[in-house]
Amino acid sequence: MKRQLERILQIRELMEDLSRLDFERRTAELRYLELASERQSRLFRSVRESALQMLAEEDSSNSNGWLIGLADAEIAGWKEARLHALSEAERPAVDRAREEMLTRRQERRQLDILNSAAAHAQEKRQIRQEQNQTDDWFQSRPERAAKSKK
Repeated sequence: MKRQLERILQIRELMEDLSRLDFERRTAELRYLELASERQSRLFRSVRESALQMLAEEDSSNSNGWLIGLADAEIAGWKEARLHALSEAERPAVDRAREEMLTRRQERRQLDILNSAAAHAQEKRQIRQEQNQTDDWFQSRPERAAKSKK
């Protein structure tokens, strides 16, 4: 029984490790998307500011430069919105992976407690059996002493 519990415990530990790795991977992906969204947001503001400065200067040699700058800003804004949407879509998967990891951890801990209890019970049985054998030996001792005197 103890050997079976140890095997199940090892399997549970592996399952917990896998779920933890999945959670860490998903969390890293979410963080990457959030950081990329922030970078695109900063780029959007920077490019738009540059385009508006070009428009304010109204340099005749660069008359269409501000339009291109605004177009680039809009593209950066679109990318930022898309990355933000992807990160929001990833958030429930991260939450599910976290819940699965916590469930696996709880299962492993429960089995660990069960395994410890089984080992403790086996140890108590072993001690009780040894004590009974010792008691039996001492109880049979007077009979042996009486037989040896005859």
